[in-house]
Amino acid sequence: MTQPMQFLPPRRSRQRIRVLLAAAVVLGVLNSVAYHSAAISGWIPHMQVPDRQLVGVLLGSDLILGLLALCLVPAAIAHDTEELEEDSYIGPPSALVAGLVVITVWQVAPLAMAGGAIVIISISSRVSASWTVPAICASILSALISQLAFQPQQPGLSWGTIGMTTIITLLLVALGTVRGKHLRSLRWPPGGSAG
Repeated sequence: MTQPMQFLPPRRSRQRIRVLLAAAVVLGVLNSVAYHSAAISGWIPHMQVPDRQLVGVLLGSDLILGLLALCLVPAAIAHDTEELEEDSYIGPPSALVAGLVVITVWQVAPLAMAGGAIVIISISSRVSASWTVPAICASILSALISQLAFQPQQPGLSWGTIGMTTIITLLLVALGTVRGKHLRSLRWPPGGSAG
């Protein structure tokens, strides 16, 4: 005898999105303030940017890209009721597109870092290589863009930083995958089926 599938009521789903977005905003603002204060005051020596014009460019790009990412977080973590009805349906393509944009800037804009982490977990919780692999690639690309375009104080690529970003991404993916498999086991218990 199979148990009925568990549906997340639309109201509760909207509340979950609001809570995650609020967490992304608060943590993103804290991260951005810490990053830019380190760039301006030099309390973390290797992060200091002596050129004040460049500090302005970094602040502006963080604000624009960070706000873009935060605006896309709700679309990136949105789920469709069809996901509960059909096991082969991963989610709305708009969620993947929005998610990849957020992840591409999560290492570039400090304001977007927490949002990017949330989106990586959300995408990988769908337990689909066709969504998870592009998310991992977007994260590595984000680290490369950050190094090449937004870390002018460093003489070359910091492969250690890129490697650390990759490790953190894989840990977030693992967390999301475990979460996704757990949720699927609740919807379709052993011996049950999606149909």
